[in-house]
Amino acid sequence: MTGQKPIDSEFEPEPVESPSTEIVKIMQEGDPDTMLAILEKKATLVPRMNQAINTILVGCTYPEDWVKHGETMCLKSAAAERVARHFDIRFMNAKHKKEEFTDSEGNGYRYVFEGEASLGNRIIYCQGVYGTRDKFLGFKGQEWRALEDINENNIRNAAYHIFIGNGVKALLGLRGIPARRFDEMMGKMGEDAKKSTAVGYGKGTKGNTAKEDAVMQKELGELLLEIVNAGWCIEVDDKGKYSLEELLDIADPISAAKSSCAALTSFYSKKESKIVEGLDSAKSVKGKRLEIALSNAKRMWSEFQKG
Repeated sequence: MTGQKPIDSEFEPEPVESPSTEIVKIMQEGDPDTMLAILEKKATLVPRMNQAINTILVGCTYPEDWVKHGETMCLKSAAAERVARHFDIRFMNAKHKKEEFTDSEGNGYRYVFEGEASLGNRIIYCQGVYGTRDKFLGFKGQEWRALEDINENNIRNAAYHIFIGNGVKALLGLRGIPARRFDEMMGKMGEDAKKSTAVGYGKGTKGNTAKEDAVMQKELGELLLEIVNAGWCIEVDDKGKYSLEELLDIADPISAAKSSCAALTSFYSKKESKIVEGLDSAKSVKGKRLEIALSNAKRMWSEFQKG
């Protein structure tokens, strides 16, 4: 038929370049000069932005909010939520699920929260996971708690707050801050940098070298075993007071020494009004926490031997 354009679904005509299509292409792909101008403007604002964020961080967090992992500092989720109040951070499409599992300890479950978080035009995916095998809620008295003794709402809420905290930290770049950089930041804000960076192992110091820790860890382990073999163990009450208690039966000296280590490295948190559980292995105790534990063990054993 004449006068009709044939339809060919397989071959389309090449687009014709025109001034209007050129403009659209530049807008879509980005004009280099415009992009460079934006980057240069951002570069001039970086020092001011960092200063503002650092001021908020120091003003909204406490030393106990920061945990040292190796040579980096990490912010706890509860503190991240306080920091987030000063930024236009939004969470979208959040959902959660409960996952049940079975391991060597028996049945357990975890809650998983996931969704998106945004700041300005940046959108990221974030997730928060917490379960009955996480020690803070699932472990007590040197053993994993029975599921019926665990408040499921607490597990779910913990996963939710971790989800929120992870989103905030990712958007604000608060993950893995180098300890040296953290010291500088706290110092510039007029805070005691040493006090702040020591949270992971206690207050007031960055901790000892690995060699110094190893010597004290060995001494602590041997001392605790000596105390157990003499028929005693260390216990701590709900106010953080340590005491020596007589062992009526020593079926396993190693287990008793581990129990003493956990008690000795526990401490009372005034902020949370409860005991923070300690570590049951001398090799796991480091830095200032190790120094304090060894000092307390020596003092208690010396006073006991003197009568």
